Amino acid sequence: MRQILFLALLLATIQHSTAQIATPHSAQRSENAVVEESLTDVECISPTHAIIRFKEVTTILNEHGADLATFVCSCSKNEKLTRFKGLVTDAAGRIIRKFKESELKQTEYSQYLAIDDYKMFLDYTPPVYPVTITYEWTMESRDNLIEFPRFCPQTDYDVSVKKASYTLTAPKELAVRHALLNIDKTVNVSEKSTGLQVLSLELSDLPALKDEPYSRPLRERLPMAWFAPTIFTYYGTQGSLKDWREYGKWEYSLINGSEVLPAAVCQELHQLTDGLKTDREKIDALYQRLEKTTRYVAVLLGIGGQKPAPAADVCKSGFGDCKGLSNYMRAMLKVVGIPSNYVTISTTNRQLLKDFASVGQMNHVILQVPLQGDTLWLECTNPQLPMGYVHEDIAGHNAIEVSEAGGRLVQLPVYADSANLMHSKIHIQLDSKGAADVSLSQDFHNWQYEHYIPLLKMDEKDRHKTLQRMIRVPQAEIGSMDVREDGATITVDAEIKSQRYATTTGQRLFVPICPIHNGYSAPPALPNRQEDIYLGAGYWDKDEITLAIPEGYEIEAMPKDQTVEQPFGTFSFTVQRTDSEVRIQNCLLMKSGTYDKSQYPQFIDFMKKISSIYSQKIVLKKQDS
Repeated sequence: MRQILFLALLLATIQHSTAQIATPHSAQRSENAVVEESLTDVECISPTHAIIRFKEVTTILNEHGADLATFVCSCSKNEKLTRFKGLVTDAAGRIIRKFKESELKQTEYSQYLAIDDYKMFLDYTPPVYPVTITYEWTMESRDNLIEFPRFCPQTDYDVSVKKASYTLTAPKELAVRHALLNIDKTVNVSEKSTGLQVLSLELSDLPALKDEPYSRPLRERLPMAWFAPTIFTYYGTQGSLKDWREYGKWEYSLINGSEVLPAAVCQELHQLTDGLKTDREKIDALYQRLEKTTRYVAVLLGIGGQKPAPAADVCKSGFGDCKGLSNYMRAMLKVVGIPSNYVTISTTNRQLLKDFASVGQMNHVILQVPLQGDTLWLECTNPQLPMGYVHEDIAGHNAIEVSEAGGRLVQLPVYADSANLMHSKIHIQLDSKGAADVSLSQDFHNWQYEHYIPLLKMDEKDRHKTLQRMIRVPQAEIGSMDVREDGATITVDAEIKSQRYATTTGQRLFVPICPIHNGYSAPPALPNRQEDIYLGAGYWDKDEITLAIPEGYEIEAMPKDQTVEQPFGTFSFTVQRTDSEVRIQNCLLMKSGTYDKSQYPQFIDFMKKISSIYSQKIVLKKQDS
């Protein structure tokens, strides 16, 4: 379960959403690698003991597939690597390299982690291509068989699979269940001997998946199979995964009783909230307290990283992971009489398998606070976010609400496309030589607000560099710049100078109509597109631009009003003129959703038109004296 690290965004990615949404993917490459054989053999000896044998034979065809030469496996005190060997051969079958277990390295985690998990890895770069790499290894798992290894032989784009197999032998009493995604075969279930059940699945000749622009995330396209026991024993606890309700009962057993806080802390919480009138005010006060008194540290100790630290411990130490911080917030709310629910969710999987309960589908915990006429979702890992703001890593995702009654499958809300607004007000004061003073004021809301959060933590120098990437102003010199936050809104005010905003040709000035939306472009054509068009997040951009005409110049040519309407979005451009200025308004509404792949040429044309409109210029001519 991970922290939502907004500040880890690279400066280069902090551009306007239109640049992110419309950046074309690289041209489709041919195959990078072939999985010759992928074998997983799980021998479950008892409800608490299993031996898992793996074999991966991969032919890497070029440097784009070089990452597949790296070996990595996750370990812990209850899941250990017991055998490993590797072999590298060239195209003629000659041995290039052999690897032994002693050559493996172990990861070291940072001071911000408190975990007993670690990774064993081998970092290898092939000297030539193609090469075939064979890795064989064995893992032994004890006391943590809440689910079995997932079957996912295809792990990246441009990788095909010749043959893959998965075999699981387990006691029938475990009542092993399975679920398939993007697989059109069935799992074979048989009895090996009295009391043993065997599940097997074989796949062959899987074609490589292509990284197509505006398609579903790779994780939703990969062939995948899950296997999990119905009845389990996990770090000394017992539970059932018959359905999400039973899963929730087990999760509740891990948190029940862990919300008790010391009497002195309870008194302090009452002093903080008793004078407030509404529950929302009280929640806000406690949420602010959480922000001021705690920090995130990944804690994967205890019951497999599933049980949160007691609220009293988090209160005393001042740190916790998503589980501990959410449970601590739950405890504080309980003290002041406000009920809340612990919620497990995935920051990567939008959908949970409705009829297949399993722990591995989730990687995060948040808190749900039901209020009359409203429901708040609290991101306790990052309380710097506005209270109740549903960030893009969880918006619209399925989740499991955990209570004494068990688990309940719920779905988090999504902000309307039009609510993800960037509103820009721009004044351009142009002089007769093409230089300009540009006053810029932009408000970013909701989804667009998230992408500019890093600006709040930057120093002035980095802010100026980032703004220069966000705009399309030649030779931009950033003067004053102010960044402030108000709820789920960030406002950026800046003064910008350019010595050559307009291009001078003889008696004419060619003036760009829009100094923002840098990097906007259309995706490449794909004659044999396989995936439907997927727009994960919609947004609304509204620009109000005023261009002051320099004295002695008049308008010679000016773009015409335009409106473009397509299923994916709408765009309007309007322009008004007076003797002294030009007023321009751009409005782009991109609509989230999934659209048939046959509409892709239409989508490209839509994006090209938008790019073309943003790139238009006004021609000013010097008046005859």
